[in-house]
Order: sequence, then C-alpha cells, then structure tokens
Amino acid sequence: MAIMNSTNRTDIIYDTSILVLSVSSSCLSLLGSLAIFGSYVIISDIRNSTRKLVTCLTVADFLSALGYLTSGLAHFANTQDKVCTTQSFITTYSSIVSFNLTVAIAIHIFITVVYRTDKTSTRTFLLWANIISWFIPAIIIAVAGANSVLGRDTAESVGTGPWCWIKRHHKYYIFWVFLAGKGWEFLCYFITTSLYVLLKFNMFLRHRHKTFTDMHRSLREEDKNYLYVWFVLYILRLWGSVRSMMDIAEADTGNAGEEISKIFMYMQAVGDPGQAFCNCILFCFLDGTVRSHILDACRGTPQHPVIYDERERLIAAHDINDGSRASCIGNNSDFTQSTRLSGKYSSFDATWHASYSLN
Repeated sequence: MAIMNSTNRTDIIYDTSILVLSVSSSCLSLLGSLAIFGSYVIISDIRNSTRKLVTCLTVADFLSALGYLTSGLAHFANTQDKVCTTQSFITTYSSIVSFNLTVAIAIHIFITVVYRTDKTSTRTFLLWANIISWFIPAIIIAVAGANSVLGRDTAESVGTGPWCWIKRHHKYYIFWVFLAGKGWEFLCYFITTSLYVLLKFNMFLRHRHKTFTDMHRSLREEDKNYLYVWFVLYILRLWGSVRSMMDIAEADTGNAGEEISKIFMYMQAVGDPGQAFCNCILFCFLDGTVRSHILDACRGTPQHPVIYDERERLIAAHDINDGSRASCIGNNSDFTQSTRLSGKYSSFDATWHASYSLN
C-alpha cells in the first residue's frame, strides 16, 4: 500500500501501479473536462440552466483532477513533499465545491420537475448556487490553513490515495476529516439520494408517460442523465470513504484490514480523480445532441444548422398545405415560444415533438 522511507518519514513510496492508475484517471478527467467545456461553448442547443450548473461543476472537477495529477507526477519525481500542502488545499477545496454543486443540480432538477417552475432556471439561482458552493468551502479551507490541518506530517494522510489531505497526527484530525470533506460528502449522498427517490416516485405517479421536455420547457430530454450524477459520485468515491472510516475506527491495522484497505486504495486511485471523465460520458457521449455534433464533426459534415433550417421549411410547407392548421399554429403563442426557445432549451427532437403536439 504505502511504504515509509527510513530517512525521511514524510516521504511515502506507493506502488507504481497505484500511481499509474491515479495519473491516468486524472488525465482522462482533464480531457473530459475540456470536452464538457467545449460542448457548452460550441453547441448552443444544450445551454440550459442544468448545463450551466454542470459546467460550473466541471470547473471544480478539473481543479481536483489537476491536483491529483500534480501529486502523482510529483511522486514519480520524488518531489511530493514540495507540492503536498498546496495540492491538499486545491483538492480539498475543489472536492467540497463539487459536492455542493452536485446538490444544487439535484435541487434544480427536483424543483423544475415536481413544481413545474423555472425559479431555479434564473440567473439569480445560478448565481447564489455558485456563491454558496464556492464561498463556504473557501472559509473552511482558510480556517484549516490557519490551523495547519492540511498536508502531511509523519505518515500517510487519512484514508487517501497517492496524495495529501489531512495531517494524521493533528489533535482534531477526526473533526477535520468530516469538516474538510467527508461530512459534506455524506450530506451530498443523503440529499441527492433522497431527492432522486422522491423525484422518481413523483414521475411515476404524475409523469409516467411524459418526457423531460413535456414536464417543463426549460428541460431537454437528455437532462434525465443529470439524475445519475449522484450515483456516479457515489460509485467513484465510495472506496475512499470506506478507507477513511476504516482508518478512524482502526479497522485497517490487522492483516485482513490492511489487505482490504489496499484493494480499496486501487479503486480510490481511479475513482477520486475520475468524476469529470465519467461526467463527460454522461453529458457528452450519452447526450444525443452532443453525440450528433461529434459524429458530424468526425465526418466533416456539420448538419445541425441545415437540419434546423429544413425543419422550419417543412413546418412552413405543412402549414401552407393546411390553411386552418396554419392559422391555428400562427395564433398559438406556445408554438411560437417553443420555436423561439429551441436553440436555448430544447433539443431538435423536443421541439419537433412540440410542433406536432398541437395538431
């Protein structure tokens, strides 16, 4: 797992395989972050409030991956002690921000679907969600820094992979384990899981045969992928949470405990830095609109603007062929609004469905 160096007890030697896993996962997350940023900038059809929140979440995940990558590379270069404290500040801060923004996304989806309101789609909600998510962790990290909590003292940090976090021999290290990470993580699990269960129950009772677009105009059908952000977070970070609790309970001291902790460290080395990459799979490769743009770009035949113009042309032709239907559509403000918002809130499929629902 981790071997102490006899000449300097703050230098810890990890298995090369653990370092490779951590560095590889971090690199994939950095690339995944860039993909999420790029899709938001390039593809206007996906820029609804949910996507804005996940883009903010990706900023935090990008910082986490960068910190873990720095630590892994520093281990290879035997300079980990020089970056330990700085890396601990970055990854601890960005992890708490990530938990908070994950909760904000869950609240936004829940309120929008259950109460059918766009109150959480406003700039005010987005602003306050970011102020709370970024400002509160900053206070915690500032206090932790003032008390010399973050970094590493004479042993491996509490329940971590090949990176630094909480000093094991700090007087109140158990308190700081929860305040500077695990408490926010467990709270995130509880809130997001509760909202997910309530939301699925509500959707089963009231919206069993409806798509996300039918539930509220500010949602895209692909926004259902956001329901699984908490599950991805849970699967990725479960191993580190178990190792931290084992460390606090001193359950990793025996032979069996050490073996279990070592196995979980391999999982943690992949999971903790890997959230941005998994989010990229959810929000890029499993998002129909983004996937279509990627395929069009790979083929060198960007078709979405053409498809949009063709859709409008076909709708206009359809209206001309049926005068009464054209009159009905022309006087229907919902149809006009749906067409106007198609680029900002809905995917092509959603607005196509909306246009024919009026017939």
